[in-house]
Amino acid sequence: MENRFHNSLTNPDEFTITFELVPGQGSSGKQVDRILEFARLASKDGRIKALSITDNAGGHPAMAPVAIGSEVQALGIEPLIHFSLKDKNRNQVESHLFLYHRLRFHALLIMGGDFPRPRYYGQAKPVFDLDSMQTLQLMRDMESGEYSCHAGRRTTDFAPISFFRGCVVSPFKTTEPEQVWQYGKLLRKIRAGADFIVTQLGFDIRKFEELILFLRENNISQPVLANVFIPSLGVARLMARGGVPGVLLPPALVQRMEEEADDPKARLVRAAKMLCVLQGLGYHGVHIGGNGLHFDDVRYILDQADAMQDKWQSFREEVHFPVPFTWYLYDEKKRPVRLSPGRRPGSLALHQAMHHYLFSSQTISGRTFARICRRLGRCHRGYTILRAVEWMIKTVVFDCRMCGDCTLAESTFLCPQSGCPKKLVNGPCGGSRDTFCEVQPEKRCFWVRVYDRLPPETTAASLGTGPILPPRTGAWIRAVRGITISPAPTTTGLPEARTGKKRGTRGNRVRRSVSDLSAG
Repeated sequence: MENRFHNSLTNPDEFTITFELVPGQGSSGKQVDRILEFARLASKDGRIKALSITDNAGGHPAMAPVAIGSEVQALGIEPLIHFSLKDKNRNQVESHLFLYHRLRFHALLIMGGDFPRPRYYGQAKPVFDLDSMQTLQLMRDMESGEYSCHAGRRTTDFAPISFFRGCVVSPFKTTEPEQVWQYGKLLRKIRAGADFIVTQLGFDIRKFEELILFLRENNISQPVLANVFIPSLGVARLMARGGVPGVLLPPALVQRMEEEADDPKARLVRAAKMLCVLQGLGYHGVHIGGNGLHFDDVRYILDQADAMQDKWQSFREEVHFPVPFTWYLYDEKKRPVRLSPGRRPGSLALHQAMHHYLFSSQTISGRTFARICRRLGRCHRGYTILRAVEWMIKTVVFDCRMCGDCTLAESTFLCPQSGCPKKLVNGPCGGSRDTFCEVQPEKRCFWVRVYDRLPPETTAASLGTGPILPPRTGAWIRAVRGITISPAPTTTGLPEARTGKKRGTRGNRVRRSVSDLSAG
């Protein structure tokens, strides 16, 4: 099948339309019939270039997107598969990539995913073995058919595979730390190999424009789709209460929808006007979604937008619904504002000094420590002793989990394995709300705490360095690069019984969602 979605989105003269399908539970029934009927009509109409298919949206189990994707593809329209990482370890990620390539799925939207909801006899175990940046990097490496299997070894056992790789960003955060991190993560995703961008859903036109300004300022040429979500009144009320992770719906929009309750076309007309404004702002296309929509509704939206496009500037204020007290990266004159990271540095200076004295080749203590590590690393017993000492120190000071993915130096000496429920090492997910965690709403987001310890000169561009790839080795051994470990230990950490620590996340709390773009 011709990849019409790729061809449309990369054509600067074409405005690309996609629509989001949300499979439910079960493998058949009226919901599946409605989805396939929508796909059949969309293929016949021709204006929708891809149908995106969610992957366990909101953390709820649903039919796997590969099933609907195959049937949508057979109907003659391109599937855009959501590739959520919350349920997959790194082996499963590779396995699914081979599967999707075999099925000739061209486009994948890579995201971390909403935290899994409790289901069969309790809480589903989250995975998050790789984050979206690491997965994008893996996919780019797989294009050559050659990538690192582990240190010092490469594999070339398969023919190169490639996808049109998408990523997600939320320009709708209301606080500085959350928003700056979103843009920093976006830069990491681009560097890791993202080919296109889809925004989180939102209703603040100034925020939509802010993303376009940021992309231009950083010379990012990847096409971007704006999310035009069309909620029913009930869903709008749920979102306004904070019922969907990472989504902020202003009370003013709920009030407007309550006033329009007797007019079923009002939300469709507003969506058409919003589509016109976003095209006028410079977006390459829109990603339409919403509950209770039939294809006739979407066709009406597209017809109205075609007829009104020349008037887009007059619609801007009409469809602009900002959240009160929102922070913006650019002022009203479109000038970058001054950032204020590092307001709560805590004991950062002390940790940095200790790290410098132990792990810098410029200090006598650092070179001495490297020699000690080199000697201990020559045998399994010495390696075990080194790891035990590392565990005793880091557990007390940093609440360390001895995961082998240590990024303390990169996260201001706060441990993401114990501090972030999703254990993300390349920045936050999109599920936070007003600086508080999606999973544990009583706690501040781990990456907001990191931002408050960063140097005052930090910018979104400096946060975009990366991505950090998962090393799976001892942190001290990795810090003194160049030592040889022989024989190679087979363990990545101390046994559970020895550490006395129970791994996992306490008090997991999740919220219901209607889309999985919040997880970025």
